[in-house]
Amino acid sequence: MTNQLDVLKALRQTRHDWLNVMQLIKGNLALKRYDRIEEIIDQVTQQSICESKISEIQAASVVYFLLTYNWFSTKMKLEIDVAGDIFSLEREEVRLLRLCEEITEKLTIGSSMDSENHLLLTFLFKGDKCEMTFDFQGTLDTKREEWQQFLKDWEPDVKLVEMSQHECVVVASFARS
Repeated sequence: MTNQLDVLKALRQTRHDWLNVMQLIKGNLALKRYDRIEEIIDQVTQQSICESKISEIQAASVVYFLLTYNWFSTKMKLEIDVAGDIFSLEREEVRLLRLCEEITEKLTIGSSMDSENHLLLTFLFKGDKCEMTFDFQGTLDTKREEWQQFLKDWEPDVKLVEMSQHECVVVASFARS
């Protein structure tokens, strides 16, 4: 029964997302903003391509977490980008899921409700490594020192590259499974 409810919930959310896109297109059509309509279609197309590509990493729990994240988060919007020749990260699935959950939680808790917060998660597959870049843009109330213990737990695979009130960039590296 739970699987059926999960599927129904996913279908309901997907339908809701597509209706939002259609409303944007209709509104811009009424305003004769044809260039904006083209941008919306390009964004949706790119998002669909990335969602398809991320599914190829063969780490179902990670893919599920990432693709459903925006359904449950109101403080931060997640966008995914995927580049390079994708390979399986199945062997790293548990660690990868934990990392994604911990970083998004840390950023969500530390982000302000008074600003638009955005996280771009880029998977760059090159050679035998997958480099993941978590690039947060918005308003953060956390300091670099608050990340120290978190980073210690993930050494040497995770590094804090940039940290300010409006940006946080964390890079992680995983080897081919």
